[in-house]
Amino acid sequence: MAGIGFELRKILREDRLLSLAKVYGYSAILSSGPWAVSIVAIVLLGFLNLISFDPYYENFKSQVVSAYVLILATSLIAIGIIQLPLTRYIADLIYAKKENEVLPTFFGSIVFVWVVSLPFIVPFFNWVFPEQTTMFVLGVISTFLVLCAVWIASMLAASLKYYTEVVWSYFGAYSSIVALSYFFANSLETLIFIFFLGNSFLFIILLSFIVKSYHTSIFLKIEFALAPNFHFPLVVAGFTYNLGAWIDKFIFWYHPLTGYPVIGKLHASMFYDMPIFLAYLSILPGMAIFFYRLEADFAEKYDLYYDAVRSGGTLGQIQGYRKEMINVIRHAVHEVLMVQGIVDTILFLSAPSAFDFLNIPRLYLGLLLILTIGALLQVAFMSVLAILYYLDRKVVAMWLSVAFFVTNTIFTLISINLGSSFFGYGYTVSLLVVFIASLYTLRNEMKRLDYETFMLQ
Repeated sequence: MAGIGFELRKILREDRLLSLAKVYGYSAILSSGPWAVSIVAIVLLGFLNLISFDPYYENFKSQVVSAYVLILATSLIAIGIIQLPLTRYIADLIYAKKENEVLPTFFGSIVFVWVVSLPFIVPFFNWVFPEQTTMFVLGVISTFLVLCAVWIASMLAASLKYYTEVVWSYFGAYSSIVALSYFFANSLETLIFIFFLGNSFLFIILLSFIVKSYHTSIFLKIEFALAPNFHFPLVVAGFTYNLGAWIDKFIFWYHPLTGYPVIGKLHASMFYDMPIFLAYLSILPGMAIFFYRLEADFAEKYDLYYDAVRSGGTLGQIQGYRKEMINVIRHAVHEVLMVQGIVDTILFLSAPSAFDFLNIPRLYLGLLLILTIGALLQVAFMSVLAILYYLDRKVVAMWLSVAFFVTNTIFTLISINLGSSFFGYGYTVSLLVVFIASLYTLRNEMKRLDYETFMLQ
């Protein structure tokens, strides 16, 4: 990913009026990845039929959106098993000058995820949608498989230099999904097929970028899953973090006080769904800022530090670079909190008018405010995790991710049982706890960096 930081700095050196906006625009797209794109699609699809007051279409809309959310959630959780170790493995291949193995590893990872997930996903979706047609269930399963491939392709394509192409690919694919859904909303099977078609189109485009960049004579390799350096802590970290990011939604869907059945055994929550998705949309500026600071500033200082270590730099030089890394981290976290705080303040002030314009009941306002604070803390927590991954602190990051899943589960259940006034506090408090713990951990890791670099290698 250091190549992205180099390209972003090059854009900034153009010294034009729009250079800063361009840099942070690219950073927003590249940092948000599948998360932001899926949220934008859900929100847009949720408002597709607001012009219709027919109860049938309102119910139909809820069924469609809930099905989309379930597919997105399950695919992101499934891909969490392989996301971090695959990224690390491909980075090791590139460092070892084995670019010819990247493409077969990419195809092998897709097949691996499909083979591992199908025995669980097929019975799961049949259980969730027992009364739906076979075509609908097949459409859901097919869309899940395509989305898993899209997330893997997104990870690899993001490390290439097709920034503009990737942006327009996502925009075109999801714009077509929204447009086709609006004009052809006549059955659940049709809309699932549209979602499948749009994501298939996106995967093909991303695949073309990857195939054009890497050449090989081998089609498929799955050695990454059998290699001794598969990095099991990264498997646990990716899976538990993604599960932790969704567990509060699942609890609100199926808790008897907050959830209601939508289609089959699939539930939704009228109290929680829209506020949490709107809160997620608000954090894009913070994600963009930290992405730029991490890939442009921190990556540069990180390389200088370890170059000095490898080339026999003086102790003063090494300690100086370590202090520069610490300063970048402090500046990045401070800038994220400051800018995101401004964005959240604007959101708090404009939320009542926006709710009235979108015909959303104002009873969601308090929940939106607390969830927005939670989303801000999630950006900060993600930022610290990213730095720990840079420093190769896999086990520490794993335990923090596990803690996020456990605390979000426990605190969300407690908040629901305390009553509607406490909805959302479980998610926010859990992130406050793990964020403070991650800052304390990162502080200790940076203090011990010189010692661990020389004495524990």
